[in-house]
Amino acid sequence: MRVEGWLLDIRVSGDEAHIWVRDPKRGRVKLFDRYRPDFYAEPRGMEASRLRDLLEEHDDLAGVTVECRLSSIQETKEVEVLRIRVRDAGRFRRVQKEIQALPCIRETYDADMEHELRYLADRGLAPMGRITVEADGDRRIKSITPLPVGLELEPPPLEVLRFGMRLEDGMIMTFDPDLEVEHVFRGPTRRILRDFLDHFADLDPDIVASREIDLAAALQLGRDHGLRRFGAVRRGEPKLWGGRAHVSLSTYGRLGLSGLVERVMYARLPTRFSSEWGAGRAIESRQCYEARRRGVLVPNRGGFQPVMTLGELLLLDYGGLIFAPEVGLHEDVGALDFESMFPSLISRRNISYENIRGGRDREGFMVGFTRETLERRLHFKHLRRKLPRDSEEWLWCEGRQLALKEILFCTYGYSGCWANRFGNYDTFMEINRVARDTLVESMGVARARGYRTIYGNNDSLFLHRPGATREDYEDLAGEIARRVGLPMAVEAYFRFLVLLPQKNDSGLGAINKYYGRLDDGSHKHRGIELRRRDTAPYVARTQERAIEALLGFETLGEVRIEGVRRARRVIEEACLRLRRGEVPMEELRISVALRQDPREYKARLPHVAAAEALNISGQRVGAGSLVDYVYVDASHGNRFRRVRPAAYGGGFDAEKYVELVREAGRSILMPFEEAEEGGLRPTPLTAWSRPSGGARAG
Repeated sequence: MRVEGWLLDIRVSGDEAHIWVRDPKRGRVKLFDRYRPDFYAEPRGMEASRLRDLLEEHDDLAGVTVECRLSSIQETKEVEVLRIRVRDAGRFRRVQKEIQALPCIRETYDADMEHELRYLADRGLAPMGRITVEADGDRRIKSITPLPVGLELEPPPLEVLRFGMRLEDGMIMTFDPDLEVEHVFRGPTRRILRDFLDHFADLDPDIVASREIDLAAALQLGRDHGLRRFGAVRRGEPKLWGGRAHVSLSTYGRLGLSGLVERVMYARLPTRFSSEWGAGRAIESRQCYEARRRGVLVPNRGGFQPVMTLGELLLLDYGGLIFAPEVGLHEDVGALDFESMFPSLISRRNISYENIRGGRDREGFMVGFTRETLERRLHFKHLRRKLPRDSEEWLWCEGRQLALKEILFCTYGYSGCWANRFGNYDTFMEINRVARDTLVESMGVARARGYRTIYGNNDSLFLHRPGATREDYEDLAGEIARRVGLPMAVEAYFRFLVLLPQKNDSGLGAINKYYGRLDDGSHKHRGIELRRRDTAPYVARTQERAIEALLGFETLGEVRIEGVRRARRVIEEACLRLRRGEVPMEELRISVALRQDPREYKARLPHVAAAEALNISGQRVGAGSLVDYVYVDASHGNRFRRVRPAAYGGGFDAEKYVELVREAGRSILMPFEEAEEGGLRPTPLTAWSRPSGGARAG
């Protein structure tokens, strides 16, 4: 039997590994392989061969051999250790602890890796990668071979079910790949559950995208009503059967199937493990995989970085370089950005954990797989620019490059993290040092050509030269790239750019907080209310319209005078509509995701009060749930009277929303002076946030 397709999942049970493959001709195929978990032990006070003879008498061991491995990523010489194979996964942890406790054992290695990661590393496999399998009539694997990983744009042909539940309204909804409602099951709970689970069976999905709380409810209620079952709830967590994996709707919405595939392939662990992991844990998994593949003993978790005093920290770690923003309005500004600066430094300057204080005559441990990931990301990023925006191909590119960007962005920070079993703080500081030197050198190149730096942030420069065009900035980016040896590009060319101050009235510039009009007429925003998820749509759109009104001119003088007047008019008209009760309720809902169960919050924040109200009414709201609420009486002493779940309907606190709109206006207009008849004078900052009255709309 020959199976060729995408490796979906691996699950270890006893002395077997169960492997699921999505074969385009056969569908999802389950195969079986022999699995004997192993770990390595370093002898103490005894020769390895003598210790092997003693351990071979252990009833739970399938074999003990003397092998040579590299003791760490720093070493080039191998040491003798024992490879200890346990009869099955169920006995592994107990046996490993027993042997670790023996006085003749100095240390054990490769002991706390996931069984699935150990299996994949030993065979050079990547989940979501393509494989060829030869199996016998009982579907037991005779050989398994990975196929080369290419740069295919289209994701694997997997079946994905995306759904959400609102049982209190008698609804289960399925979504299309864009997370738009595709179909709605309506009716009594048992009937819509039956119909939905029948749909589940017909689709036979490889991946289920939903809120965890919705999947748990579907599985539990299906069991309670005696309907089809595709999994179970264990210790409050839903577990799917049959090689299927669950991902959150938020992760799927952000990355899509193509980005999910990239994340899983990088981490080298199946989707059910790695789809929701933070980047640091994904990096840790990949490093363990690479170490085992290279014959390096994998140290156990729990090693901590050396402690530094505050004085040593101040002396040794200067962090990244930030050039304070020059607050105010600027024109013809070029934003030049190093493409993935920190991963580029790692791969091009050969920076790795083991070579910071030694020679760099050989490629560092982390360099190879960082370079591979960086090259994949840049390939999809550059390809995306050639595709029609929001086309299917563009979205595939965006998902892939975004998934890799999230990991690469954290590679530098995780290098000095205490949880990194291979890392050290020296690596983190060295990357920072080289990045600072590179940014300073780049500023020098720009200054020599007549450009002034108005803002710099770690890996990017905002530059100005009177009359400079996009082509001028592209020429400059090319020269800087040649001088420093790192790829650089013009990320944006601003016809007008507003760099914003901090809100504490200090006059200092705020980091990564700006907005502007690009040369193609579109706008770019960072760090302001309309970029935040917890901003009501009406407030966000008002701020966006105010920016468009402000920057819709051709000269600095027009922007400073007429533009400011028009922006203020937009804001005041928006406040007037609120007081008249003309704003639809759906425009005022604020959405916030719960980071934990509502009962675990110490601060009684508005979205927590709304979540508690939903739970009291019988709806299930927990960690990961998105809570929509509306302000109804923001100054009330009872937190349940200040806000209301958005689905409940009713009136709203008009003055609270006026305050939010004015605060959004204050955010964007702080750098400006108000143009009035008789001259220019500063706009009092308090004018933008001062409440005026106590009206409510109903």
